[in-house]
Amino acid sequence: MIKTLALGILFLTGMQVFGQENKLDKFCGEWIQFGYKSHKDTIVKLIKDDCATKKCAFSIEGKYVEDMFCLKGIGNWEFNADSTKFDFYFTEYMGRKTGNQSPIKYFNKLLIKLTPDTLIYGSEAYYGNERIYGHDDWYFVKKKLK
Repeated sequence: MIKTLALGILFLTGMQVFGQENKLDKFCGEWIQFGYKSHKDTIVKLIKDDCATKKCAFSIEGKYVEDMFCLKGIGNWEFNADSTKFDFYFTEYMGRKTGNQSPIKYFNKLLIKLTPDTLIYGSEAYYGNERIYGHDDWYFVKKKLK
């Protein structure tokens, strides 16, 4: 009985590690934003201006690069403990050091959808005088390798 229980725990732990690696493989890479939905919107708005399109890259080593509104930032990213949320911070923005070198303490990017070619995440916040919880959603496709 104890052997069976131990094997079951090892199997589940292995599945969690496999799931984590699979999620990491899907997540890491270069992404190009195509849409945005505010917490109060019911439909996705397509982004038509190339400069307003967010282009970002997440590396397995935890490095993050972003180009949005023709402004470039470099920093770090990480998942929360159960890989349902992530966040990033800039260590350099527009060629200048930010002074931010601390690890992430609060994760507010909620993974809504993650497939090998699609990323949708919500930036969580409390809105309005009533402080109603919601999230603005960002829609991406993975950049194809040439």
